[in-house]
Amino acid sequence: MMHFIDFHTHHSPEQQDVVAVVDGRDTWGIHPWRTDEFFSAAGEGAALLRPKGSLSEVLAIGECGLDALRGGAMERQEELFRQHVGLSEEARKPLVVHCVRALDRLLRLHRELRPQMPWMLHGFRGKPQQLRSLLDAGLYVSFGFRHNVGSLRLCPIEKLLLETDDDALHPIREIYNNVACARGIHIDELCATMAENYRTFFQKEPQQA
Repeated sequence: MMHFIDFHTHHSPEQQDVVAVVDGRDTWGIHPWRTDEFFSAAGEGAALLRPKGSLSEVLAIGECGLDALRGGAMERQEELFRQHVGLSEEARKPLVVHCVRALDRLLRLHRELRPQMPWMLHGFRGKPQQLRSLLDAGLYVSFGFRHNVGSLRLCPIEKLLLETDDDALHPIREIYNNVACARGIHIDELCATMAENYRTFFQKEPQQA
């Protein structure tokens, strides 16, 4: 049976042919929008809050990151993000990254911290020049419904991931259809490649919850 992998979503899928990585269920982290909330609850310089269960039970750390439009001072966001990177390395789990108008800062941190675990920038809408900077740093890039078509076509297939994020109206199958058409490949080939990318990124076999 062909499966459609949704690499980042906030909704549990109803379709039987979907393998979804649900934020908060399959991943664990503190969104940058909650930065001030975290510091208010934990205090300045506090250690990163841990999930109640074992980190061995999650696929990745995140969604975490940097957002220049929302979430409090960038210095605090960066401090919290550094803690997530440390947790990712400690737990040997990949990182799911949210980044809005802070790409230069994100890439600087990647160069400085030199993580061993892979990072995925989710919901990428940037232009090809921004894509190249992410690829040069070794990041995976996840595309949703809103994206730059030129970037989508240029992204190497082995670094390409697909997602619905917070869109509950359009099923992941629609994204696969659009991407297969834009890249001129058969949807079966795209599904097979996404399954292989899942194995490489998460170091696990794709499984339905």
